Amino acid sequence: MEEKKHECDFALHLGMNIAKIALKAAVVAAAFCLVKEVHKVHKAIERRENK
Repeated sequence: MEEKKHECDFALHLGMNIAKIALKAAVVAAAFCLVKEVHKVHKAIERRENK
């Protein structure tokens, strides 16, 4: 019974580590998209001011 508990704890720990990595990747992707959108807006403002 103790061995099964140890396996479950290991699996839970591994799953949590995978979830952390996935969350960090999602944060990086969201930050990249945000910067890209801000850049688009900035360029649009510059084009409008130059007219």
